[in-house]
Amino acid sequence: MWRLADISMKYMTGFILLLLMQNVFAAHCQVDGGPWVDMKTSPLDVHVDLRLDKDAGKVTMSGYSVRCMHDFPGWYPDSNKQYFSTVASGLILGPTVMDYGSGMDILGALLPWPVSAGRYLALHDRLTPVVDLPVKVYFDIPTAPGKYIKIKPGAFLAVVLLFVTYNFDSPQYPAYRMRINLIARNGVDSSPSTCVINNNLPINIDFGSVDAVAIGTSIFNTPYKKDFRLRYSCDGPSVNSPITVKWQATPSAFHTHAIATSKQDAGVILFRPDSSALVGPGGEIRSTITNSSGSTEVSFALVKKPDTFPDAGPFTASGTLTLMLP
Repeated sequence: MWRLADISMKYMTGFILLLLMQNVFAAHCQVDGGPWVDMKTSPLDVHVDLRLDKDAGKVTMSGYSVRCMHDFPGWYPDSNKQYFSTVASGLILGPTVMDYGSGMDILGALLPWPVSAGRYLALHDRLTPVVDLPVKVYFDIPTAPGKYIKIKPGAFLAVVLLFVTYNFDSPQYPAYRMRINLIARNGVDSSPSTCVINNNLPINIDFGSVDAVAIGTSIFNTPYKKDFRLRYSCDGPSVNSPITVKWQATPSAFHTHAIATSKQDAGVILFRPDSSALVGPGGEIRSTITNSSGSTEVSFALVKKPDTFPDAGPFTASGTLTLMLP
């Protein structure tokens, strides 16, 4: 009896070990250093930053990292490899973007939809267990009059199906499809926007009472300066863009960077207080607008022609700041 029990236990143990050896392995992927996801059983949700590239005529993706690893045992040959490649009809667009032209950016090559099968995105062998998986989709900005692309934050952009294969045969490493869901983290809109400075209200710079003797000849020796923050705002869709603010005014006759005033020997200089850079008539200020707003610190300085004393009495000067987007 003891021998039969002993034999039975050995048989059961051997059966359990045999089952454990039949496990099927799969790639595991993560987003931005997050938890590893078994790609054979679960999809990977990837939130992406969208960028409106009007020069290229496309909406592109950035701001995320997808990494995948294999689980090859250490005793596997170094030549064993795992491949990630496209499958036929493997780009499925979300409902809000399905009417736009689209494609995949595969290692810098822009391939329009439908993308053919067998395009490799990444591969790795036993010695490189973790690789970057460059999953990128782009959308074409419509060029027809009155047509624009508009994507809201949180929009479901696309499903990307990839084929995971191996260069060796093993029941523990069968080929399979993996799914990646692309979701918009921000919104983009290619329709026209209106951006203004100072809510489109006049900017009034008042130097107060001025002593003609004390007026300096440069921004460094005049006591009459006024700081002002140029505030930018845009209506309509969210705007994220570099901008140029052009300063237009009648130049002074005695200083190349000053604008003329109603007093012949007095002028006003616009400059950047952070760098003391002078912005003369026709000059430009470069800044940025983020999420449809932005600002720039500037200063105005009252200066005079050397060896003169401007006439007493009120004076005026005027100029125009024009905000330009690329």
